[in-house]
Amino acid sequence: MSTGLDVLNVARSQIGFHAGAQEENPYGIWYGIPNAPYCAMGVSWCFAQVGLSHLIAAQTPKGFAYNPAALPWFQRQGLVVNKYQGQPGDLVFYDWNSDGVVDHVEILEAASPDGITTIGFNTGNPNDSIHESGCFRVHRPYLFIAAIVRPQYPVALKPVSKGMTSKKATAVVGGTGTAIAGATGMIHNGMTSTPTPTKTPTVFIAPPFPADPTAFNLGQKSDAVVAVEKALLKAGLLPTQYVTGIMNTQTQSALIKYEAKQGIKVTGALPQIIYDELKGSL
Repeated sequence: MSTGLDVLNVARSQIGFHAGAQEENPYGIWYGIPNAPYCAMGVSWCFAQVGLSHLIAAQTPKGFAYNPAALPWFQRQGLVVNKYQGQPGDLVFYDWNSDGVVDHVEILEAASPDGITTIGFNTGNPNDSIHESGCFRVHRPYLFIAAIVRPQYPVALKPVSKGMTSKKATAVVGGTGTAIAGATGMIHNGMTSTPTPTKTPTVFIAPPFPADPTAFNLGQKSDAVVAVEKALLKAGLLPTQYVTGIMNTQTQSALIKYEAKQGIKVTGALPQIIYDELKGSL
């Protein structure tokens, strides 16, 4: 009989997966929504591998793909627990912008007074500055947690072991495509490889909007500038070499392009609404 630890171990087996071109990923292909944000579909896939899809069937028998629709489904069943009492196998929903709409979901691996350790899909790589989309283990503070949900597992959750347990299905990236080996039978052309579990990383946490009106002037150096540059890099508007933590003309030009894409014309200092939006995209 499957438990939350079984779901967690499936997620662990995917650590190291990197999405392909145009966010190609096997979880979206499996769910039926390819080339789309796949954090929820990755979680749903993990539950499916151990026959527990019915526990998270918020939208379809396979699970859910849209977080704002899923959380109310869990709330109606009374499955939300105290966010400071998370257990392995719980689902963690995040609201990056603090606007009341959940943006992301991950599977909880461990919790402490200082924060939580989760395994997330469609998550930035905490080990590099490029923030590639994939499946990674990350550490996060409690700040942006909107809710922690505990599915009604048929067997009570147990303390999780430190060892990494491989499951029957593994997400891999081939030379010309992405595939899940085993469970879904969708093997694309190219060589397959099993992801190697990563060491415990640290994740960059963007600071609050700075009170200093000159914080984003040319030459200014701060974590807030790093946050802006990382977000612009993720948006494809700033080359990697200009993510320096020091405000430069390239970063300013990328900001202008970003603001234009949002339909906002900004003159003068960077407004908090733009900073918070960039911060929330990390």
